[in-house]
Amino acid sequence: MSAIRRSRTAGVANLVAKHGCAAVHVASETGEGERTRFREARLTSVIVGVTGASGRLGRLVIDALSRTRVDDRTRFGDFERPQTLNEALQGVDRLLVISALGTGDMVGAHRAAFEAAARTGVRRIVFTSMQNPVRDNPFPPAAIYLHSEADLTAVGVPSTILRNALYADRRADLARCYARDGRWTTNLGDGGHAFVTRADCAAAAAAALCDDGHEGRRYDVTGPVLVTADDYVALVRERTGADIERDDVDDDAYERDRAAFTVAPANAGTFELFTGTGRAIREGHLCVLGDGVHALTGHEPRPLQDLL
Repeated sequence: MSAIRRSRTAGVANLVAKHGCAAVHVASETGEGERTRFREARLTSVIVGVTGASGRLGRLVIDALSRTRVDDRTRFGDFERPQTLNEALQGVDRLLVISALGTGDMVGAHRAAFEAAARTGVRRIVFTSMQNPVRDNPFPPAAIYLHSEADLTAVGVPSTILRNALYADRRADLARCYARDGRWTTNLGDGGHAFVTRADCAAAAAAALCDDGHEGRRYDVTGPVLVTADDYVALVRERTGADIERDDVDDDAYERDRAAFTVAPANAGTFELFTGTGRAIREGHLCVLGDGVHALTGHEPRPLQDLL
């Protein structure tokens, strides 16, 4: 599902790789005696599409759909070339638009996907957004998602919005770095956040896409508990055995430390929180505990400690 068609320019190749459209046919077969998450019997001959199918979240969504005995195939589209989206989305009934993090114009990329879906007759759009996308939220992408949710409403296609929490997977990766260094520098203050696993986000997205009754709904897709800095340090110490020191700093000092952390070769492949993200958690903008995972999938979300 993550095949990449090479383009003549690196920029377009990266965009195609990250946002290729995978059209998936959902079969009507379902097991007996067990509640399935996607109610496949209702979806005979329905085609669902997933943008970003070669990304981490997209691959997990495709895996979740594939476990329900679907036939799948990959199509390619470029958010900066709308004509390619028209072809990629032909025949798609329901579309999952995974947010286009890393593109130069995220608002434009999302709008292009929404408008292409409307042009090609998509009957439902599911969009992965973020918690509390309001104007005064200092979380860096908040304004982007505020505009994109408005654009989604404007196209007039029935939709479902999944406001995902920050990934617990990243906090688990970073925990290993802090344990190695014996130190964690943070600007979270006393704020808390309900970190959620990518796998739970994928399961929720697949269910929202394939199940009925979610049109017009917004779900907060979060982990099971709010995790504070105190909680996180305790978890890292318990799970790694490292006696890490927590260094609480202001935003300016944190940004300097973050810049140094990012370029250190030992931290390659990890991603430290933006300064604005820490501020948003500290000020309560991302202090949201939702029931989206359970409401959509029927199971409880996994806690952060399961990944450590």
